[in-house]
Amino acid sequence: MRSQSLRLRLILIFGLGTLLLSSLLGTLTFFGVRHVLISQQQQTDLQQSYVNAALIRNTLYTAPLTLTNEVSSIEQSADSILLLNIHGQWQTMNSQIPFVDISGAAMLATAKGHVTTETRMVQSNLDYVVGIPMPAVQTQVFEIWQLDGLEHNMRVLLIIISSAALLTTIIGAGGGVWVSRRTLRPLVVVSDAAARIAGGDFETRLPTTHAGSEVEQLTESFNTMVNQLVTKLERDARFASDVSHELRSPLTALAMSASVLEQHREELAPAAQQSLTMLSAEILVFQGLIEDLIELSRSDAGANSLILEVLSIAELTRQAVRSVTRRFGGPEPLLEVDPDLEQARVLVDRRRFERIIANLMDNAQHYAGGTTAIRLVSRGSRVELNVDDAGPGINENERDHVFERFYRGRAAHDRSVVRGTGLGLALVKEHVKSLDGEIRATRSPEGGARLQIELPLVEFPS
Repeated sequence: MRSQSLRLRLILIFGLGTLLLSSLLGTLTFFGVRHVLISQQQQTDLQQSYVNAALIRNTLYTAPLTLTNEVSSIEQSADSILLLNIHGQWQTMNSQIPFVDISGAAMLATAKGHVTTETRMVQSNLDYVVGIPMPAVQTQVFEIWQLDGLEHNMRVLLIIISSAALLTTIIGAGGGVWVSRRTLRPLVVVSDAAARIAGGDFETRLPTTHAGSEVEQLTESFNTMVNQLVTKLERDARFASDVSHELRSPLTALAMSASVLEQHREELAPAAQQSLTMLSAEILVFQGLIEDLIELSRSDAGANSLILEVLSIAELTRQAVRSVTRRFGGPEPLLEVDPDLEQARVLVDRRRFERIIANLMDNAQHYAGGTTAIRLVSRGSRVELNVDDAGPGINENERDHVFERFYRGRAAHDRSVVRGTGLGLALVKEHVKSLDGEIRATRSPEGGARLQIELPLVEFPS
């Protein structure tokens, strides 16, 4: 989610940045081009106005009676409108021209002999007015040039610039997508590698790249960290294994001594007999703890080899339950098998599967009054093994912790519960994991705890 959020922010930054930059450049371009085009057009119109004023002046000198025709000819050829102030009398060939639109300042300045220019907006139309005095014939010529064609071109330019800005924004957003993918790819690789390591795959390493010094440094630091972590775990596992093996010999001697005392129990005082009973029970617990520690150490070190076989899950479970029941004594728990699983097969290590059943039933015997039922349920391409007990169940806040080593939960403070090693479920989790399975703790419909195991089924071609 964070990766997606960061990618989205990068895309937005690129897109909005490109939009802002293209809009700014487009605005500057539009007004710059508009100013240049209008200035050029005004300069051209001003020069033409001088030419037209000269023609009118010559007509007034040589043939004043043809002035009307000359003005009409000029207006048609120049696409402009002429206003003449001859001896204080206004004349025009276009009766719709409002004289008041020419400012009084322009009229006064022209009357004083100055050439005037002004740009005005009339009914959304841009006009350019040039006033030229001709004192020799006591006349002022005002020529009105319409810049509508130029405004049309500017609107077309505005559309083009806006379209270019939109296209540039899309390209910028696309660039943001590309950059975000390239930038975040190392982070995604690191995240995936960290997830695999957290799942127990300590062989995971980041590939060495030459994508840049920062990425190389991140890769080297990550791999160094993982190597140090693996080294520490291996050292801890060796330490636990060494301690367990060192304790096995004196514990065996202690167990033999207790066995000799058991043979002479009747000769001991009642208080000594009670102490011997407690000692024997503690020795059994200690022996179980040592054996579990040795097995966990071997599992951590990868020394436990698998002997995988394709076996019937229903028959394998029946055999394991009968074997464990004979070993522990007591009644055999209810065993229910989904009819769809009678012919189903799993790829398992027989010894490890029996150890899983044994540890689950032993855990129920120690902490929950025994196993009440074992059920095999079909889940499509997987089989679900449910082991229910007669206890009060496991609190929701403890269900994620019961598979931790030495975790006993409420049993650690309940003197009425037979003390176990606290490693049984941790071993079950390791065995299930080695068989590509999953295990979780939940609540049984009868109210007790349910330990739920899922294993993949072996599919045979039909």
